Amino acid sequence: MGKRTESKRFISIRLRLFLQVGAIVLLAVTLILALNKWYLSSIYILNQKRTMQSLAEEIDTYDVSAADYSSKIALLEKDNGVTIDVYMSDGTPLYYGAVPTGITGGKIVIRDRHDNPDGSFFEIQENAMSDTQFIVYGKSLKFGGDLEMYSKKTTIDSYADTAINVMLITSILALCATLVAIYFYSKKFTKPLIEMSSVTGGMADMDFSKKCEYGGNDEIGTLASSINELSDSLNSTLVDLNEKNRRLQEDIEKEQQLDKIRKDFISNVSHELKTPISIIQGYSEGAKLMLDSGDTKGASEYCEIITDETHKMNMLVLQLLELSMYESGNVKLSMDKIDIRAAAEEYGEENRLKFESKGIKFINDIPSDCFGLGDSVKIRMVFNNYISNACSHVSGDNIIRVYKGQSFDEGSIRICVYNSGSHIDSDDMDKIWISFYRADKSHSRAEGRFGLGLSIVGAIQKLHGEKYGVENTDDGVVFWFDIKKA
Repeated sequence: MGKRTESKRFISIRLRLFLQVGAIVLLAVTLILALNKWYLSSIYILNQKRTMQSLAEEIDTYDVSAADYSSKIALLEKDNGVTIDVYMSDGTPLYYGAVPTGITGGKIVIRDRHDNPDGSFFEIQENAMSDTQFIVYGKSLKFGGDLEMYSKKTTIDSYADTAINVMLITSILALCATLVAIYFYSKKFTKPLIEMSSVTGGMADMDFSKKCEYGGNDEIGTLASSINELSDSLNSTLVDLNEKNRRLQEDIEKEQQLDKIRKDFISNVSHELKTPISIIQGYSEGAKLMLDSGDTKGASEYCEIITDETHKMNMLVLQLLELSMYESGNVKLSMDKIDIRAAAEEYGEENRLKFESKGIKFINDIPSDCFGLGDSVKIRMVFNNYISNACSHVSGDNIIRVYKGQSFDEGSIRICVYNSGSHIDSDDMDKIWISFYRADKSHSRAEGRFGLGLSIVGAIQKLHGEKYGVENTDDGVVFWFDIKKA
């Protein structure tokens, strides 16, 4: 009983495919034949009328007094299958057509004239003796005479009928061949569809055990494979559906938070750029006034201020571009073996004068056998940003200490940067990693800080897939980051 039911479904689908495709082909053929039957003759006649108008315009350019006037018109008659008569202004024949039509012995008698905008006309006339219809075209020529041109409408109609008959026969033959091909090939496409229908019906009843067996190397084969993959995917997805619904709400809340961060970011960028632009504008105007008054020394000082502000703007833009590049994830890391103690020592030596000028004691307590694996340029940038941040906030004993901390991941090393001084408020712990956020509002932009350093640290650590953070100690603050063991 089951096989019989499947057989009936197969025949039904095959027949339905055959009838639908066949009906479309039949409709297309019928529409083409009908359009040709209704309009082909009219199109031929319209084309012939345009040809006659073109010939008349050409004849109107001929010199009537020229010796080859008649021969030129005779050649046009021969090449285009028309008859042309030309009359003087008083009706005297100037040229009679080489092929007489038998309609009239002189100028035609106008019965049903259809005027054109240029004064010419068309008319259909019939030779009663030969039962032949003619398209008659009349036009006044520039020299004052008249032109009459005749073309056999009966011949044009005959051409149109012949074309329609040929198209009818070829269309019927093509239709028959197409229907035969559709009939024999419909089985190839319907059989796997029946199988897919059975499989998807089982999926609708939450039965994912059935699979499509069709293995053709075509679109249907791809569809069968996709249905099998979909079945497996749905089976595993249903198990995790409740968990994903819970996470969805968390993602929505996170997206709302990110949207707020983006808005704050735009606001902060605008604020950071507004100040130097205002300064540059004011000092530019002042420098111009000083130059006009001859105070070149004062103008030079103003120009130095303008240069300093543009440098700060350039640094801000470069840091923004750098942060955007890291956060995009499109940065290729160059993983190198890094001597962490040497990197810290190198940074301390490069900034020795800066530490001395601020009375800072820099201590490097990283052991000599401490080697990490990461992008050396970007890891040094993490060092730089952490220690620069420490320089800006160190106070009390004025100590900055770099040392190896305790990592909870056996495959990673934790590097810590400590500075003595005030604690970070608990409300600011998470916010300091946000671009342009400054926990200590007392530090002005004059220090050249924009609140992007820690954001860049976070982006670099995310690229490496490592952790980072900050903690308050008894007498200061410790910023830390993890790096893979070499």
